[in-house]
Amino acid sequence: MLRFFFILLLAIVIAAGVFVYNYRYEIFQVSAESIIRRNLPDYVSVGSLVFDLKNGVLEVENLGIKNPRGFTERFLASVDAISCRYRMKGQNILDGIEVTEITADHPHINIERSRSGELNASAMGEVMNAGKRPGPAPGPSGEKKEPFYKKFSFGKKINIADVIKLPETINIKNGEVTFRDDHIMRVPYKLTFEDVNATLDMKLNDDYSRVLSAGSRGSGFVSGDRRQRVDWDVTLDPTTARLTMAGTYKVSDVEIRQFAPYYDPYSPIIVEDGNFSGDLIFNFDNGNIGSTNIVYLKNFRFREKSDWPGGQYWQASLSEVVQYLRTATGEIVFDFKIKGDMNSPTFYLGPYVKQAIQRLVIDKISDVISELQQPQGQAQGGQPVQRPKSDAEKVMDVIQLFMKE
Repeated sequence: MLRFFFILLLAIVIAAGVFVYNYRYEIFQVSAESIIRRNLPDYVSVGSLVFDLKNGVLEVENLGIKNPRGFTERFLASVDAISCRYRMKGQNILDGIEVTEITADHPHINIERSRSGELNASAMGEVMNAGKRPGPAPGPSGEKKEPFYKKFSFGKKINIADVIKLPETINIKNGEVTFRDDHIMRVPYKLTFEDVNATLDMKLNDDYSRVLSAGSRGSGFVSGDRRQRVDWDVTLDPTTARLTMAGTYKVSDVEIRQFAPYYDPYSPIIVEDGNFSGDLIFNFDNGNIGSTNIVYLKNFRFREKSDWPGGQYWQASLSEVVQYLRTATGEIVFDFKIKGDMNSPTFYLGPYVKQAIQRLVIDKISDVISELQQPQGQAQGGQPVQRPKSDAEKVMDVIQLFMKE
């Protein structure tokens, strides 16, 4: 009887072993998915998690990162599908997973500025801290770190950083970035970049509760129009009180008027048509801007503003200045700098524009001198012509015209 019992027990063990072996992938899938879901931060939602143990790939569908409160869109970022290559830190899921490569397919990133001027990316620290999972209590000084698997118990929340080690770079394919600005104008301003292929760099603190730095390099097309391409290299420090960011943009054949809310308050003209290419550099240090830019305008048509401060000066000379900025190919070259607080910046002319204005002034002065060399004539009826202004008076008139605000 005892022998029969041992034989039966051995058969049960063998059957269980066969069952576990045959369904090892399914068992791993259920246990791993359960552990990860239970320990995801509150600001992250996931549709499905599928482990491919043979190839070391984790497929994630419908991932979303919640937007901070006070912003319009539900998610700061959402992704249709993410493919993560990984390796296990030990023999099983309880030892943790190290993700070695992440590729996001069709992500949608929402960058928003609120009525108060706050960026949602800068406000993410509050969201991440609110969704932080409590880790194990720290032990006495010098105590050996507790093995990872002992931290698990049914229903217990642990630190997500103990479960998964993430890389700092994410590859983005066929993405879309939407900019929404409620601060710049009464009606919300929107602009999209589509067909985005880029890398997103994000450095987190040890327990993944805070973004320490972020950056992106890539390219996309304005409103999905492949004639309007933008390449960028941007880094962001979200730990500062006000915007701290370094950005370099290479622009190709982008339509000017869609950016009117940003340049119109400072421009002496109303742009009616035109495209621009060039290099734009925007650096922000705690809300202070330092920007150096050079643009090339094509098919440029404009009219002067009558109510713009300094409009009297520009009405007299802007069209002429534009002609001096025009190249042999018909493009107009314009360079400028921006400095000061981002809420009240100061614009400065670049060296190319200054040279153009100098050439125009020299030509004007040459015209004056040429007129002075003409013999004095007589008016109709033999009356002498009114005494012309002196050389100094005419030169001063020209200089005052170009210096007048």
